[in-house]
Amino acid sequence: MAWGSPQFGDSGVITATMDFDYEDSTPNTYNMRVQCTSGLLSSRTLTDLTVNIININEAPICEPQFKDKRVNRTIPEDYPVYRSIYQVPVRDPDRDVLTYKMVSQSSRPKNGIFFDVDPDTGVVYINASEPPDFDAGYEEFRLLIKVTDPGGLFCVGGMIINIEDLNDETPVFIPLENDTIYVPENTLIGSILHVFEATDRDAASKVSYSFPGRTDMFDINPNTGALTLRQPLDYDNPDIHNAYALTVVATDGTNRALYSFEIHVTNEDEPPECDPAISTVTGISLSVPETFPIFTTLYTILAKDPDEGDNVKFKISQSSLEADTFFTLNEDSGIISTTGKHLDYESDPKKFMISIKVENVKENPMYCRGLITLSLQNENDEEPIFQNLPNRPIEIPENLAPGTVVIKLQATDRDIGDTVHYEFFTRYPGFFIDEDSGEVKIAYHLDYEDPNIVYEQRLIVHAFDNDRVHTAVAELIVQLTDVNDNYPQCEGFPNTIQVAETIEINAHLMLITCVDKDIKEPNNVLRYKLNPLDDFSKDKFTLTNNILTTGPKYLDYDNDEFAGMQFIHSLQIEVSDAGTPSLTSTVTVIVRVTRVNEFDPKALVNVFQVAENSPIDTFVGTTRFTDIDWPFDNIKFSFAGGDYGNPPKFYIESNTGIIKVRGELDFEEKQNYSVSVQAIDLNNDVQPDPLKQRKHFAVVPITITNVNDEAPVCSPAYYETIMYSTKNTSVLKLQCSDKDSPDEELNYAIISENKANRFFLQRDSIMSMQNFQYNVFEGIEDPTLFQLLIKVTDELGGNKALQLSTTATVIIHVVPWITTIPTTTKKATTAQVTTAVLVRSSYFWHPDNWFTAVLTITAALFLLCLYACAWGLLKDVPKYAKLFPLCRGYQKSNSPSFPDKTNKAERKQDPANKNKQTNENPNLLPGHQFAPDFFDGRAVDPVSGKHFLFNSYTGQTKWV
Repeated sequence: MAWGSPQFGDSGVITATMDFDYEDSTPNTYNMRVQCTSGLLSSRTLTDLTVNIININEAPICEPQFKDKRVNRTIPEDYPVYRSIYQVPVRDPDRDVLTYKMVSQSSRPKNGIFFDVDPDTGVVYINASEPPDFDAGYEEFRLLIKVTDPGGLFCVGGMIINIEDLNDETPVFIPLENDTIYVPENTLIGSILHVFEATDRDAASKVSYSFPGRTDMFDINPNTGALTLRQPLDYDNPDIHNAYALTVVATDGTNRALYSFEIHVTNEDEPPECDPAISTVTGISLSVPETFPIFTTLYTILAKDPDEGDNVKFKISQSSLEADTFFTLNEDSGIISTTGKHLDYESDPKKFMISIKVENVKENPMYCRGLITLSLQNENDEEPIFQNLPNRPIEIPENLAPGTVVIKLQATDRDIGDTVHYEFFTRYPGFFIDEDSGEVKIAYHLDYEDPNIVYEQRLIVHAFDNDRVHTAVAELIVQLTDVNDNYPQCEGFPNTIQVAETIEINAHLMLITCVDKDIKEPNNVLRYKLNPLDDFSKDKFTLTNNILTTGPKYLDYDNDEFAGMQFIHSLQIEVSDAGTPSLTSTVTVIVRVTRVNEFDPKALVNVFQVAENSPIDTFVGTTRFTDIDWPFDNIKFSFAGGDYGNPPKFYIESNTGIIKVRGELDFEEKQNYSVSVQAIDLNNDVQPDPLKQRKHFAVVPITITNVNDEAPVCSPAYYETIMYSTKNTSVLKLQCSDKDSPDEELNYAIISENKANRFFLQRDSIMSMQNFQYNVFEGIEDPTLFQLLIKVTDELGGNKALQLSTTATVIIHVVPWITTIPTTTKKATTAQVTTAVLVRSSYFWHPDNWFTAVLTITAALFLLCLYACAWGLLKDVPKYAKLFPLCRGYQKSNSPSFPDKTNKAERKQDPANKNKQTNENPNLLPGHQFAPDFFDGRAVDPVSGKHFLFNSYTGQTKWV
């Protein structure tokens, strides 16, 4: 135990410095001696103290993962029953014996109860006849377990058990009827005989199929179980079986199932079998050269009948046009041979189609069909022949472009399919021939002025067929003619010239120099023409022969359109020769114009107004100057003097010319200002000189407009006066004024303390109503002291949202009429001075007092109307009669005062009876047949709050 410092004193409270555990090895009893000191250590007391640690039952503690239900265990679906899966992790601080209980368990996707927990050990196990089957839908279980100590304290936790799927199911075959498959003997190879299907309850298992041994006749698809035929069947062939015993194996990778079945082959009456080569859809194609000999065997058809003892006959069932003229078929042997007519590829059909029918000799014959296509093959036996050779020389101009066709030769060959090709006998400068098309073309540019060019050439051309079996020869004469084919040439273009916008008219700009390579006139005589590329450049330049000058109009840099052209004039000059046809070249001259500062800025009208209550930086106006030098109106602004207040009330933005408020303005102090604005143009020279900048000055008047910003002022703001109660003249005249409103626009109103409306106002004068009452019966008297609060409001512009107001306090001492001598040295009542309040109207609506009173009365009347309507509709309904206590007397049907409907009708018919009844009850109100003399309800006046009695029939009231 730690002791505190004596000089500070201690509280005497003993606190623990560690956590105690009764079950721990630490002692459960602590002995200590306590010393108590009082004064300056003059008195000490020693006391022995024993502290015993008491055992308290504490709740079991589940481990966090188990408590938060985050325990996951996975077991296979064949996990043994009653074997431990998980032991609940829990400890008890008291080391008590704990009890474990399964609170709940849920499974998905199928519900089931399979697990339990040992109540003594907390071991979770399978408590069922068999473990959960994953394939039956038991995939996940969520367990909730409660652990309790003997004292009833507990903790709850949970876990998730996942069931692992195992491959533990055997595939099951869907059996065949009689376990037999019947297959006709003419079934085609590859046909599907049957599709085996085996099911496996394991969700993830995939069944595959196979034969346990090798079989050459049949095959089975391992994935689909489709049984197919691999080899042909023949019921009539003794070497081929007619019955087969087979076994199919279905396996999922681990488990397998066997299924045995038989295949029986059935006999069918079969047609003859034709040669497979001709039995297909397209049949067989034969190629026959056009030189094939006559009366020669071409093809022998092979066919037989598979049924023993059946003979066949060969027939042509259909053939293409003229096939019978060139070919014949032997009915018994099936031999196709040529007739005595020769074949010609160039004139005869190129293809013959013969449809063959082979049938057995029976009463109802069966047959097979075949198709033979005979194609005639071309032979190269013809020579090429030229068709379009010219009979005179071919003249070509010298300016033909390379690749230009001079002539297209055409040679034909009767052999269909032969292609004619062309070539020169030797190399000829300037020409080449296309091997396939026969086009003779220009190889390169031919220049008549070139001394190495030959003006006339003889071209020898060969035309040959495929493999150069046959060749034809032709000769061409080509002559070159002179033309004007050289364009004028100008060097140094496009050329750029830079001049100032103030250059004089007829100033020399440049000399256009061009040449023409043609050596003969008039092909080398040149002419020049000026073509401006835009309308803006017209009349700005003149071209005389080949000399370019300015004029007849001046250049102008300061123009919007010219700015869009980047201040550039683009001139196009056409240079043409005098040849036929004339050849023209164009050159471009770019004239770049530089700016010159020519004009001073000029001022426009600048008159501004601003309200006196404008805050700092309020926009006053934009000073307007113009400068027609490009860039237009590029001006810097500044104040150059004038009257703009001291301290300055305004400032100007140098780049925009906007004048803004700089200081507070006051209309009542000053209404007009006059400032001098200096405008200096900027960037209007190529090389600006600050000493030569053009500038202009203008005087800008600024008028301050009045704003209602001054509240009325009463001098004094507090008045005190004495009056006799019999006075019939003005009591007091207020002295109020407003700096920004005339006196006649001030409005006066008494806003409080005008008891019983004893006073009223005539403009600024307070008047008395002369109805004071003093020494009245039962002591009711008017007061002798009135303290009035007068509100003074200006009405500048008539806009209530902008009105300003102030208040004045007026204290009036009234001397009663019974007083003969007024006392002036001593006041009967002490007046309370009310501080004047300046009220400024806000920009929102506020109702007057009379409006609130009217609204309240209207609401009360509306509620009474609703009450009356409800009474009229529901007064006779017993269920709701209790809601209307004021009407109970009226609703008593047995009361002697309640009228009878029959008597009421008779009284209406007898006026004498009516008068008689009226006289019998003189208290009856007009419009009623009778009036019960009693008050059956009590109510409260919603306006005054006073209570009164109410007769629901007569409407009579009596104040309580």
